Amino acid sequence: MKAIPILILSLLLALPLAAQINMPKPDLNPYALSGASLLDMNRISMRHSMGFSAGVSSQGQGYYLSRYTNHLKYEFNPKLDLELDLNVVNFGSASTGSKFSLNSDNSTRIIPEFKLSYRPSENLHFQIELRQGNPWFYDQRPWDERW
Repeated sequence: MKAIPILILSLLLALPLAAQINMPKPDLNPYALSGASLLDMNRISMRHSMGFSAGVSSQGQGYYLSRYTNHLKYEFNPKLDLELDLNVVNFGSASTGSKFSLNSDNSTRIIPEFKLSYRPSENLHFQIELRQGNPWFYDQRPWDERW
């Protein structure tokens, strides 16, 4: 029975000493793991683009198309990179008779596109690509001009 109060007293005296020990603290910041993780946040670049187009005919029919694109590029090393485009597109038609009205064909789509490029030497380039649109007429124009 005497051992319990002595044990409690010794723990109370040892706690301030244990607080002085510098225990390792976990670092849960994902950006601090740049050297240890597969995806280094310092190698990613991002840009955005937006656009809107609309048109109307003399017969009172019209269209509209708006898009937002998030362009992501990740460089694994100087010879290998991955580009990802996420397009959010909203489109539909309109009638411009005596009153302007949007028809009920309003639609929104998400159109992903990507390109993986590998350049082992100056004269050799491998590329795997997924794009929406006609590949025979692809000439580096944005997808909405090819659609």
